[in-house]
Amino acid sequence: MPALSASRYSFPWYSWLLQGLAAAAAFCALLIAQTAHARALYMSCKGEHFYSWRKAYAFAWRKLGAVIMTPTVLGLLMLLFIGGAWLAGLAGRIPWAGELGIALLAVIWFVLALLMIFFGMVLLVALLYAPAVIAATDEDAFESIFQLFSLVWNQPWRLLIYELLSVLLALFALGVLAFFCKRAVGLTNSLFSYFMGGNYADLANNGQALVQAWTAAGEGMLFWLFRGFTPLLYFTQEFYYLPVQELARPTVAVSGYLYAFSLLFLAGWVFSYGLSTLNAAHLLSYLSMRKHKDEVNLLERRDREEEYEEELESEADGKEPPPAQNQ
Repeated sequence: MPALSASRYSFPWYSWLLQGLAAAAAFCALLIAQTAHARALYMSCKGEHFYSWRKAYAFAWRKLGAVIMTPTVLGLLMLLFIGGAWLAGLAGRIPWAGELGIALLAVIWFVLALLMIFFGMVLLVALLYAPAVIAATDEDAFESIFQLFSLVWNQPWRLLIYELLSVLLALFALGVLAFFCKRAVGLTNSLFSYFMGGNYADLANNGQALVQAWTAAGEGMLFWLFRGFTPLLYFTQEFYYLPVQELARPTVAVSGYLYAFSLLFLAGWVFSYGLSTLNAAHLLSYLSMRKHKDEVNLLERRDREEEYEEELESEADGKEPPPAQNQ
Protein backbone atom coordinates (compact mmCIF):
# COMPACT_ATOMS: atom_id res chain seq x y z
CA MET A 1 0.00 0.00 0.00
CA PRO A 2 1.63 3.29 -1.06
CA ALA A 3 1.98 5.89 1.67
CA LEU A 4 -0.27 8.91 1.26
CA SER A 5 2.45 11.10 2.72
CA ALA A 6 4.70 10.27 -0.25
CA SER A 7 2.19 11.70 -2.69
CA ARG A 8 2.08 15.33 -3.79
CA TYR A 9 -1.72 15.30 -3.75
CA SER A 10 -3.96 16.06 -0.77
CA PHE A 11 -6.40 13.46 0.50
CA PRO A 12 -9.50 13.66 2.72
CA TRP A 13 -9.44 12.49 6.32
CA TYR A 14 -11.09 9.14 5.62
CA SER A 15 -8.25 8.23 3.25
CA TRP A 16 -5.81 8.62 6.12
CA LEU A 17 -8.17 6.63 8.35
CA LEU A 18 -8.33 3.80 5.83
CA GLN A 19 -4.56 3.81 5.48
CA GLY A 20 -4.16 3.66 9.25
CA LEU A 21 -6.60 0.75 9.51
CA ALA A 22 -4.85 -1.06 6.69
CA ALA A 23 -1.47 -0.51 8.34
CA ALA A 24 -2.83 -1.85 11.66
CA ALA A 25 -4.29 -4.90 9.90
CA ALA A 26 -0.98 -5.53 8.12
CA PHE A 27 0.88 -5.24 11.43
CA CYS A 28 -1.48 -7.76 13.06
CA ALA A 29 -1.03 -10.13 10.11
CA LEU A 30 2.74 -9.81 10.49
CA LEU A 31 2.52 -10.62 14.21
CA ILE A 32 0.36 -13.68 13.49
CA ALA A 33 2.79 -14.95 10.86
CA GLN A 34 5.81 -14.32 13.08
CA THR A 35 4.22 -16.10 16.05
CA ALA A 36 3.19 -19.10 13.94
CA HIS A 37 6.64 -19.32 12.35
CA ALA A 38 8.40 -19.05 15.71
CA ARG A 39 6.09 -21.67 17.22
CA ALA A 40 6.71 -24.13 14.36
CA LEU A 41 10.47 -23.61 14.65
CA TYR A 42 10.35 -23.99 18.44
CA MET A 43 8.46 -27.28 18.21
CA SER A 44 10.87 -28.47 15.51
CA CYS A 45 13.79 -27.72 17.83
CA LYS A 46 12.06 -29.86 20.47
CA GLY A 47 11.91 -32.77 18.04
CA GLU A 48 8.25 -32.31 16.99
CA HIS A 49 9.01 -32.47 13.27
CA PHE A 50 5.39 -33.29 12.40
CA TYR A 51 4.02 -30.16 14.08
CA SER A 52 1.70 -28.81 11.40
CA TRP A 53 1.32 -25.24 10.23
CA ARG A 54 -2.36 -25.54 11.01
CA LYS A 55 -1.49 -26.00 14.69
CA ALA A 56 1.05 -23.20 14.49
CA TYR A 57 -1.47 -20.70 13.14
CA ALA A 58 -4.11 -21.89 15.61
CA PHE A 59 -1.60 -21.15 18.37
CA ALA A 60 -0.82 -17.74 16.84
CA TRP A 61 -4.51 -16.78 16.66
CA ARG A 62 -5.00 -17.90 20.25
CA LYS A 63 -2.05 -15.77 21.38
CA LEU A 64 -2.82 -12.77 19.18
CA GLY A 65 -4.12 -10.74 22.12
CA ALA A 66 -0.94 -11.35 24.09
CA VAL A 67 1.30 -10.50 21.13
CA ILE A 68 -0.57 -7.24 20.51
CA MET A 69 -0.90 -6.27 24.18
CA THR A 70 2.82 -6.65 24.88
CA PRO A 71 3.96 -3.63 22.81
CA THR A 72 0.64 -1.84 23.41
CA VAL A 73 1.06 -1.81 27.20
CA LEU A 74 4.63 -0.57 26.86
CA GLY A 75 3.48 2.12 24.44
CA LEU A 76 0.80 3.22 26.90
CA LEU A 77 3.42 3.49 29.62
CA MET A 78 5.46 5.71 27.31
CA LEU A 79 2.39 7.87 26.70
CA LEU A 80 1.85 8.06 30.46
CA PHE A 81 5.33 9.47 30.92
CA ILE A 82 4.77 11.97 28.11
CA GLY A 83 1.43 12.98 29.64
CA GLY A 84 3.11 13.48 33.02
CA ALA A 85 5.76 15.67 31.42
CA TRP A 86 3.02 17.71 29.74
CA LEU A 87 1.23 18.25 33.07
CA ALA A 88 4.51 19.17 34.77
CA GLY A 89 5.20 21.65 32.00
CA LEU A 90 1.80 23.23 32.47
CA ALA A 91 2.42 23.48 36.21
CA GLY A 92 5.80 25.05 35.48
CA ARG A 93 4.06 28.00 33.82
CA ILE A 94 2.69 29.15 37.16
CA PRO A 95 4.51 32.41 38.05
CA TRP A 96 7.18 32.13 40.75
CA ALA A 97 6.12 28.74 42.13
CA GLY A 98 6.31 26.97 38.78
CA GLU A 99 9.94 27.75 38.03
CA LEU A 100 11.03 27.02 41.61
CA GLY A 101 9.14 23.74 41.72
CA ILE A 102 10.58 22.51 38.41
CA ALA A 103 14.11 23.44 39.51
CA LEU A 104 13.80 21.83 42.93
CA LEU A 105 12.52 18.57 41.45
CA ALA A 106 15.04 18.49 38.59
CA VAL A 107 16.65 15.28 39.86
CA ILE A 108 13.27 13.53 39.78
CA TRP A 109 12.69 14.67 36.21
CA PHE A 110 16.10 13.32 35.20
CA VAL A 111 15.35 9.95 36.81
CA LEU A 112 11.96 9.79 35.10
CA ALA A 113 13.61 10.65 31.79
CA LEU A 114 16.03 7.74 32.29
CA LEU A 115 13.08 5.46 33.01
CA MET A 116 11.40 6.70 29.84
CA ILE A 117 14.52 5.88 27.81
CA PHE A 118 14.61 2.43 29.41
CA PHE A 119 10.94 1.83 28.61
CA GLY A 120 11.59 2.94 25.04
CA MET A 121 14.37 0.35 24.74
CA VAL A 122 12.04 -2.33 26.12
CA LEU A 123 9.35 -1.27 23.64
CA LEU A 124 11.80 -1.63 20.75
CA VAL A 125 12.84 -5.08 21.98
CA ALA A 126 9.16 -6.02 22.36
CA LEU A 127 8.44 -5.16 18.73
CA LEU A 128 11.25 -7.51 17.71
CA TYR A 129 11.04 -10.32 20.27
CA ALA A 130 7.43 -10.52 21.48
CA PRO A 131 6.33 -13.21 18.95
CA ALA A 132 9.39 -15.33 19.72
CA VAL A 133 8.98 -14.98 23.51
CA ILE A 134 5.31 -15.94 23.46
CA ALA A 135 5.90 -18.80 21.01
CA ALA A 136 8.58 -20.27 23.28
CA THR A 137 6.87 -19.74 26.64
CA ASP A 138 3.14 -20.09 25.81
CA GLU A 139 2.46 -17.37 28.38
CA ASP A 140 0.29 -14.25 28.48
CA ALA A 141 1.21 -10.63 27.79
CA PHE A 142 2.27 -9.80 31.37
CA GLU A 143 4.72 -12.70 31.51
CA SER A 144 6.09 -11.61 28.14
CA ILE A 145 6.55 -8.05 29.39
CA PHE A 146 8.32 -9.35 32.50
CA GLN A 147 10.70 -11.43 30.38
CA LEU A 148 11.45 -8.49 28.09
CA PHE A 149 12.24 -6.21 31.03
CA SER A 150 14.45 -8.93 32.46
CA LEU A 151 16.35 -9.34 29.18
CA VAL A 152 17.00 -5.63 28.74
CA TRP A 153 18.04 -5.17 32.37
CA ASN A 154 20.14 -8.30 32.90
CA GLN A 155 21.65 -8.99 29.47
CA PRO A 156 21.83 -5.76 27.46
CA TRP A 157 25.17 -6.49 25.80
CA ARG A 158 24.26 -10.05 24.87
CA LEU A 159 20.94 -8.76 23.53
CA LEU A 160 22.72 -6.13 21.43
CA ILE A 161 25.31 -8.55 20.05
CA TYR A 162 22.70 -11.20 19.23
CA GLU A 163 20.55 -8.59 17.48
CA LEU A 164 23.46 -7.39 15.35
CA LEU A 165 24.26 -10.98 14.37
CA SER A 166 20.57 -11.64 13.63
CA VAL A 167 20.30 -8.61 11.34
CA LEU A 168 23.50 -9.53 9.50
CA LEU A 169 22.29 -13.10 9.05
CA ALA A 170 18.90 -11.93 7.78
CA LEU A 171 20.49 -9.51 5.30
CA PHE A 172 22.84 -12.22 4.07
CA ALA A 173 19.97 -14.69 3.58
CA LEU A 174 17.85 -12.07 1.82
CA GLY A 175 20.74 -11.05 -0.42
CA VAL A 176 21.60 -14.61 -1.45
CA LEU A 177 18.00 -15.44 -2.33
CA ALA A 178 17.56 -12.12 -4.17
CA PHE A 179 20.72 -12.80 -6.17
CA PHE A 180 19.52 -16.17 -7.40
CA CYS A 181 16.00 -14.87 -8.04
CA LYS A 182 17.42 -12.11 -10.22
CA ARG A 183 19.42 -14.70 -12.15
CA ALA A 184 16.21 -16.73 -12.58
CA VAL A 185 14.32 -13.69 -13.90
CA GLY A 186 17.13 -12.95 -16.34
CA LEU A 187 17.21 -16.54 -17.56
CA THR A 188 13.43 -16.55 -18.02
CA ASN A 189 13.55 -13.30 -20.01
CA SER A 190 16.35 -14.60 -22.23
CA LEU A 191 14.63 -17.90 -23.01
CA PHE A 192 11.17 -16.50 -23.67
CA SER A 193 12.50 -13.56 -25.67
CA TYR A 194 14.36 -16.01 -27.90
CA PHE A 195 11.41 -18.36 -28.44
CA MET A 196 8.52 -15.87 -28.24
CA GLY A 197 10.06 -12.88 -29.95
CA GLY A 198 9.45 -9.20 -29.51
CA ASN A 199 6.08 -9.50 -27.78
CA TYR A 200 7.61 -11.04 -24.69
CA ALA A 201 10.44 -8.49 -24.72
CA ASP A 202 7.83 -5.68 -24.76
CA LEU A 203 5.70 -7.10 -21.96
CA ALA A 204 8.78 -7.86 -19.85
CA ASN A 205 10.04 -4.31 -20.43
CA ASN A 206 6.70 -2.79 -19.42
CA GLY A 207 6.41 -5.07 -16.39
CA GLN A 208 9.88 -4.16 -15.14
CA ALA A 209 9.20 -0.46 -15.79
CA LEU A 210 6.06 -0.68 -13.66
CA VAL A 211 7.92 -2.43 -10.85
CA GLN A 212 10.63 0.23 -10.94
CA ALA A 213 8.01 2.96 -10.65
CA TRP A 214 6.13 1.20 -7.84
CA THR A 215 9.25 0.46 -5.79
CA ALA A 216 11.08 3.75 -6.35
CA ALA A 217 10.49 4.79 -2.73
CA GLY A 218 12.31 1.71 -1.39
CA GLU A 219 15.21 1.82 -3.83
CA GLY A 220 17.22 4.17 -1.63
CA MET A 221 16.79 1.87 1.36
CA LEU A 222 18.02 -1.07 -0.71
CA PHE A 223 21.14 0.85 -1.73
CA TRP A 224 21.71 1.88 1.89
CA LEU A 225 21.55 -1.73 3.10
CA PHE A 226 23.61 -3.48 0.43
CA ARG A 227 25.81 -0.65 -0.87
CA GLY A 228 27.99 -1.90 -3.73
CA PHE A 229 26.21 -5.25 -3.89
CA THR A 230 22.89 -3.67 -4.89
CA PRO A 231 23.40 -4.17 -8.68
CA LEU A 232 23.59 -7.91 -8.00
CA LEU A 233 20.11 -7.84 -6.44
CA TYR A 234 18.20 -5.04 -8.18
CA PHE A 235 17.74 -3.51 -11.62
CA THR A 236 20.92 -2.30 -13.31
CA GLN A 237 19.20 -0.27 -16.04
CA GLU A 238 16.27 2.10 -16.42
CA PHE A 239 13.17 0.68 -18.11
CA TYR A 240 10.75 2.95 -19.98
CA TYR A 241 7.08 2.07 -20.29
CA LEU A 242 5.94 1.59 -23.89
CA PRO A 243 2.47 2.98 -24.68
CA VAL A 244 -0.22 0.75 -26.14
CA GLN A 245 0.17 2.34 -29.58
CA GLU A 246 3.74 1.00 -29.85
CA LEU A 247 2.78 -2.57 -28.91
CA ALA A 248 1.65 -5.34 -31.24
CA ARG A 249 -1.72 -5.78 -29.53
CA PRO A 250 -3.53 -4.59 -26.35
CA THR A 251 -3.05 -7.96 -24.66
CA VAL A 252 0.69 -7.25 -24.51
CA ALA A 253 -0.05 -4.20 -22.34
CA VAL A 254 -2.30 -6.24 -20.05
CA SER A 255 0.34 -8.97 -19.88
CA GLY A 256 2.88 -6.35 -18.78
CA TYR A 257 0.77 -5.63 -15.69
CA LEU A 258 0.41 -9.34 -14.96
CA TYR A 259 4.16 -9.74 -15.32
CA ALA A 260 4.71 -6.81 -12.92
CA PHE A 261 2.41 -8.38 -10.33
CA SER A 262 4.39 -11.62 -10.63
CA LEU A 263 7.63 -9.74 -10.01
CA LEU A 264 6.10 -8.04 -6.98
CA PHE A 265 5.03 -11.43 -5.63
CA LEU A 266 8.59 -12.69 -6.14
CA ALA A 267 9.99 -9.62 -4.36
CA GLY A 268 7.57 -10.14 -1.47
CA TRP A 269 8.64 -13.78 -1.23
CA VAL A 270 12.30 -12.74 -1.04
CA PHE A 271 11.53 -10.06 1.57
CA SER A 272 9.48 -12.50 3.66
CA TYR A 273 12.41 -14.94 3.60
CA GLY A 274 14.59 -12.25 5.16
CA LEU A 275 11.94 -11.55 7.80
CA SER A 276 11.55 -15.26 8.59
CA THR A 277 15.32 -15.58 9.00
CA LEU A 278 15.31 -12.63 11.40
CA ASN A 279 12.38 -14.10 13.32
CA ALA A 280 14.13 -17.47 13.61
CA ALA A 281 17.28 -15.75 14.85
CA HIS A 282 15.22 -13.93 17.48
CA LEU A 283 13.75 -17.21 18.72
CA LEU A 284 17.15 -18.89 18.99
CA SER A 285 18.59 -15.78 20.66
CA TYR A 286 15.83 -15.79 23.25
CA LEU A 287 16.32 -19.49 24.01
CA SER A 288 20.02 -18.86 24.51
CA MET A 289 19.55 -15.76 26.67
CA ARG A 290 16.90 -17.47 28.79
CA LYS A 291 19.34 -20.32 29.39
CA HIS A 292 22.09 -17.90 30.46
CA LYS A 293 19.76 -15.75 32.55
CA ASP A 294 17.60 -18.25 34.44
CA GLU A 295 19.39 -21.58 33.81
CA VAL A 296 16.16 -22.75 32.16
CA ASN A 297 16.21 -24.83 28.99
CA LEU A 298 12.86 -24.11 27.38
CA LEU A 299 13.38 -26.99 24.93
CA GLU A 300 13.08 -29.44 27.82
CA ARG A 301 9.96 -27.87 29.32
CA ARG A 302 6.39 -28.87 28.53
CA ASP A 303 4.10 -25.93 27.95
CA ARG A 304 0.33 -25.65 28.19
CA GLU A 305 -0.39 -26.73 24.63
CA GLU A 306 1.65 -29.92 25.00
CA GLU A 307 0.04 -30.78 28.34
CA TYR A 308 -3.43 -30.22 26.85
CA GLU A 309 -2.64 -32.48 23.89
CA GLU A 310 -1.35 -35.19 26.24
CA GLU A 311 -4.58 -35.01 28.24
CA LEU A 312 -6.61 -35.39 25.03
CA GLU A 313 -4.51 -38.39 23.99
CA SER A 314 -4.98 -40.00 27.40
CA GLU A 315 -8.74 -39.53 27.20
CA ALA A 316 -8.77 -40.96 23.67
CA ASP A 317 -6.85 -44.03 24.84
CA GLY A 318 -9.47 -44.60 27.54
CA LYS A 319 -7.11 -44.18 30.45
CA GLU A 320 -9.28 -43.37 33.46
CA PRO A 321 -8.49 -43.40 37.15
CA PRO A 322 -9.28 -46.76 38.81
CA PRO A 323 -12.67 -46.94 40.54
CA ALA A 324 -12.78 -46.66 44.29
CA GLN A 325 -13.11 -49.97 46.17
CA ASN A 326 -15.96 -50.49 48.66
CA GLN A 327 -14.77 -51.38 52.12
